[in-house]
Amino acid sequence: MLFNSIYFLIFFLAFFQIYWTLNNKYSYTFRNIFTILASYIFYACWDWRFLGLIVLSSIVDYTIGLQLEQSTQQNIRKKLLAVSVLVNLGMLGFFKYCNFFIDSLNQILQFAGMNVNTSTLQIILPVGISFYTFQTMSYTIDIYKKKLKATNDVFSFFAFVAFFPQLIAGPIERASSLLGQFREQKQFSYEQSVAGMRLVLWGMFQKIVIADNFGVIVDQIFDTSSDLSGVTTLLGAFLFSFQIYADFAGYSNMAIGLSRMIGIDLMRNFNTPYFSSSMREFWQRWHISLSTWFRDYVYIPLGGSRVSVMRTSFNLLTTFFLSGLWHG
Repeated sequence: MLFNSIYFLIFFLAFFQIYWTLNNKYSYTFRNIFTILASYIFYACWDWRFLGLIVLSSIVDYTIGLQLEQSTQQNIRKKLLAVSVLVNLGMLGFFKYCNFFIDSLNQILQFAGMNVNTSTLQIILPVGISFYTFQTMSYTIDIYKKKLKATNDVFSFFAFVAFFPQLIAGPIERASSLLGQFREQKQFSYEQSVAGMRLVLWGMFQKIVIADNFGVIVDQIFDTSSDLSGVTTLLGAFLFSFQIYADFAGYSNMAIGLSRMIGIDLMRNFNTPYFSSSMREFWQRWHISLSTWFRDYVYIPLGGSRVSVMRTSFNLLTTFFLSGLWHG
């Protein structure tokens, strides 16, 4: 169910009406239960078979979060965190990289002159798994580091994990900024809804007018690049940079706008990255939710830039290598 489809328009209009009705008449718990059900329906429209993965990730990290909060023994807390990380990365690794590593093994063996054919499994990549696994992992990591208190509100937590506007492609939200918003009684704001709708329309313009039209040109150039001049191929690369930006930033703006219409604030994910004056600034303004995630949970724990030049280089390479794996 794409954001720019008539089906999603009908879905969201119905959700919007029921959401605010429940919010105004009942406690936020009923609103959260409805949000969970709506998010699962939204996800099931992509592929219902993978709903179990979201539920499993939610159950595991909700339970581990409570146990981390209660436990005072460091060795037990480390084991609990390891279970959370292994479950989430295990799911992500199996579905996203199993075929990749099998194909890579085949290529290496063929390069070595060995005619071994390892069959590739017919594994389908679950939509959004890269986003919600990182989101739930950050929850348990923050509790382990005692930067966050575990919640005992199961419906708020499940709504935080499965929240449909940002479920498929982010932004990757932290529990410290998003989870608490599900435990607030909302007040409808006309001005906030209008601002959210403007963001949705701008995101649709980026996606439909810019990204989709540039994509047609880029595909034509890349499909016949061997027969084209270097200037034309360079033009294709130039247009692709705007296609991928408008596509991803457009989706993020739609997600932020839709959330704003129901009283939920999501973080800004793109901040005019092509106006950056350096590569460092570019990564601070491109896919901000992912860049800051790797900064806070990989780069800084490795030592960041507070170590020697060689170690800093290692930290940077490790962070970008893992980011590359995340992107597939």
